[in-house]
Amino acid sequence: MDATFEPLVRWLGEHQDWILISIALISFLESLAIVGIVVPGVALLFAAGTAAGSTGLDPVWVLFAAFCGAVAGDGLSFLLGYRYHGKIRQIPPFRTRPEWIEKGERFFRKYGLMGIVIGRFVGPIRPVMPLVAGFMQMKPASFITVNMLSAIAWAPFYLMPGYLVGASLEAEGALSGRHLLFLAGMVISGWLLAQLLWWCHDHIRQRRNKLMLALVAGSACLALFITVSQIMQLDSIIALNQRFGLWALSLRHSWLDDFFIGLTQLGYREPMTLWGVMVTVALLLQRNLYGAGLWVGTLLLGQTLLYGLKHLFAWQRPALIAMPPDSYAYPSGHTTMSLIFLGTLAILCLPGVSGNRQKAILSGLCILITTVAGSRLYLTVHWPTDILGGLLLGGMVLALLYTVVLKYPFRTISPLPVVLASVAAWLISLLVWVIPHYSDILNRYLPIILV
Repeated sequence: MDATFEPLVRWLGEHQDWILISIALISFLESLAIVGIVVPGVALLFAAGTAAGSTGLDPVWVLFAAFCGAVAGDGLSFLLGYRYHGKIRQIPPFRTRPEWIEKGERFFRKYGLMGIVIGRFVGPIRPVMPLVAGFMQMKPASFITVNMLSAIAWAPFYLMPGYLVGASLEAEGALSGRHLLFLAGMVISGWLLAQLLWWCHDHIRQRRNKLMLALVAGSACLALFITVSQIMQLDSIIALNQRFGLWALSLRHSWLDDFFIGLTQLGYREPMTLWGVMVTVALLLQRNLYGAGLWVGTLLLGQTLLYGLKHLFAWQRPALIAMPPDSYAYPSGHTTMSLIFLGTLAILCLPGVSGNRQKAILSGLCILITTVAGSRLYLTVHWPTDILGGLLLGGMVLALLYTVVLKYPFRTISPLPVVLASVAAWLISLLVWVIPHYSDILNRYLPIILV
């Protein structure tokens, strides 16, 4: 950390009652038009986050303080632009630096509502985007909705790096090489999957060839699934699974527990059902009945196959934690359904995204899929063969969906309502099913074998 901000971290550590107020104030100033241009908000938020983490403050309250400050700052900026839109260009410093407003105006015209979301994370235009939205007379209700939803993602993006650094200073020790190896493996495998998918998309242009690729991919997934289903019962594979489970136990670390448990809880029945329903509503509001039918049909097919196959194989889970889930292990439900949910969203929504952003979004989705799969291995609620089976089952379902949309194309779907519905579903799930019951959830995942 820059030595300039070390006194701030020390002062906040000595005056813990001021940490949340400081985070809210810094977030407010960093988000405020004009002021946010000159305030080193990113560095200050990192410093305040470090102080919060080192003193053990509840991360929920830390994120809530940042959320409130950011929403208030952006809201005031929007109000100024909306109220004084005819005079904005005459106000210093815009009178001498008109390109600030012009750049934000071009960005807003190009991306519309999504510009508010993207602009929140783009440094040069971040402090002026709400002002420009008001200046261009965006509907207040639309701005408030998008502003609040984007702030949900903004708060952890800017606060958690510092918070985790501070927490690691007080934790049982920094992450070791094996932790980093495991985390890097998840990210790299997701990135490689995205590169493979993008290469196929970029080099296979003809519809007939794409159909052939989908059929080959689906058949390959089916053949491999059958193979894994047979060999997982071999003594040698069982031994490998058990060795990996014990190695995964050795990875346990307090704040990795927090991250992976929080992530994995979003993959259970209630959060996933809410997510599915809210995306369905978003598609129906676009009057895209076919797209909504594809979405619902794919999810129901995946869930039906998953339920049937789990009971067919009746494979037991690892008995390495206090309270393993009651359902059977093979194939992994979290892995299968996260792949089907995110893969279906990619197939339906990526055509509505400009080409230069499709690859980045695809990479993010693939990394999220492999991270969900990795969370199940880390928490030792699945064997590696369960994860592999889940990926192959999800791949079969997505190959079938891709074949259908190639044969019977759908009307382009606007991705923004789907993104907003997904973020809202995740937030509600965290507030209703994860955070209030977190201590009980944590106890379920306590290892019963110390490595």
